[in-house]
Amino acid sequence: MNQETIATGLNGYKILQMLIRGFKRLWLYALILTIGLGAVMGFAAWRSYVPSYTASVTFTVYTTGTLQSASQAFNTATAEQMAKTFPYILTSGALSDIIREDLGITYLPAIRASAVDETNFLDLTVTGRDPQVCYDVIQSIIKNYPKVAELVVGPTVMEMVDESGVPTEPTNARHWLHQTERGVMMGLVISLAAMLAYGYVKATIMGREDMEAGSNAKYLGSLPKVVRKRRTEEDNSPILLGQEESHTYREAFRLIILRVEKHLRTHRRKVLLVTSAIPGEGKTTVAFNLAIGLVRQGKKVLVLDCDLRNPSVYGMTGQEVCPGVGDYLRGKIHTKDVFKKILYTPEGKNMPDVIYAGKAGHTSPELLGSERFKNFMGMLRERYDVIIVDTPPCSMLADVSELAGQVDCAMLVVRQNFASRSSVLGSLTTLSEYDIPVAGYVINAFAGVLGLGGSSGYGYGYGYGYGYGYGYGSYGKYGSYGSYGLNKSKRKSTNEKTDGDREKADGAT
Repeated sequence: MNQETIATGLNGYKILQMLIRGFKRLWLYALILTIGLGAVMGFAAWRSYVPSYTASVTFTVYTTGTLQSASQAFNTATAEQMAKTFPYILTSGALSDIIREDLGITYLPAIRASAVDETNFLDLTVTGRDPQVCYDVIQSIIKNYPKVAELVVGPTVMEMVDESGVPTEPTNARHWLHQTERGVMMGLVISLAAMLAYGYVKATIMGREDMEAGSNAKYLGSLPKVVRKRRTEEDNSPILLGQEESHTYREAFRLIILRVEKHLRTHRRKVLLVTSAIPGEGKTTVAFNLAIGLVRQGKKVLVLDCDLRNPSVYGMTGQEVCPGVGDYLRGKIHTKDVFKKILYTPEGKNMPDVIYAGKAGHTSPELLGSERFKNFMGMLRERYDVIIVDTPPCSMLADVSELAGQVDCAMLVVRQNFASRSSVLGSLTTLSEYDIPVAGYVINAFAGVLGLGGSSGYGYGYGYGYGYGYGYGSYGKYGSYGSYGLNKSKRKSTNEKTDGDREKADGAT
């Protein structure tokens, strides 16, 4: 078992992650439930409280015609016998009728008698809601019980030794505080269960083990989480291979490039669709860096931005908004001029060719399934060894279905602890439903140990490359993350391009 598997396979850690995820989402509801349930149960206990009073008496029992001291053993036995037979005599009706008639009451409170061990003392308690009635019942029992008991244990005499008098304080305490505590505990238990259930439903992918548990997609590698300082507030430059990436990041990407290249070569495929489950997983950065790596392998590579609603590739090269595939599909560019008008080669060593999407939001994604796009892809296949197609998240939009017939395989970018497990696995299902072979998946922003040597936790303070470029805020046109352009700086429109810009773009062919 490698270090990455160990890092992602801790059940206790996963449970903690689920609880934390649920807490972040449900803590306010849990607080309201806990306080509310405690308050309701405490108030109910307070309102339902009924005070109960207990009058008690201790008396001695001895038989008539004998001295108490000379008949201690007998009198002790008599007291024990009286305690045992007391409930039967009381419930027989004879004594209870005498007491009710004596006191002029219609009901009797709870009566209990017990003998003190190895003595001839008998303890008698009467418990009820009315303290005076409890005391009067005790006095009536002392007066009338010997008459009834004589038939059972013989002639006896009861002499009072001690009595409580008329009780003044309830003997049962108010339990509202205890019930409040019970309500709070119940609220906490329910809240924790709800948080765990929410965390389970919204469970994210933490690593390779989670993917293998739900799919048979091939693992292509993991990229370490990279955070870096921004030089300025406007510094949104992406991480590109060959610039300032760390040794760990570079080595991790090298393995991914080798595996992707081997897959494409083995299966004789050249059009690779790169997608993710939801916005913010860093698919554009991964796609572009993959293209750079394949160029270094001696391949002629093209990056094709097919995210027509919200183009992402502009931010990877710093290119201003320019004509792209959307303009061609809308018929604004003639086929014979297509490469002259929309094909660009970014400045820098080992950079792939790029065809941008064009201006956002002006092209129907259904055009990706048109015959015009099919012919366009046919021309690109003749020119390039590898074509990497950047698309919107496949679990949110149907754009992938339009591209299904024009791509050879797909790669899924999965950001660690970001998208829900169901959305990631659903994305794989979507690709399968459209008959798009899955070359594999990449774990992005992985915070564990990659086993590549060196530390992967070289932190700076600002996340790049893993969600770089997608903000989608309120999902913008996609959902709830806002508008999702990559570069915050203002871009020139197509009409604002200078003649020099045009010449540079035309010369790129």
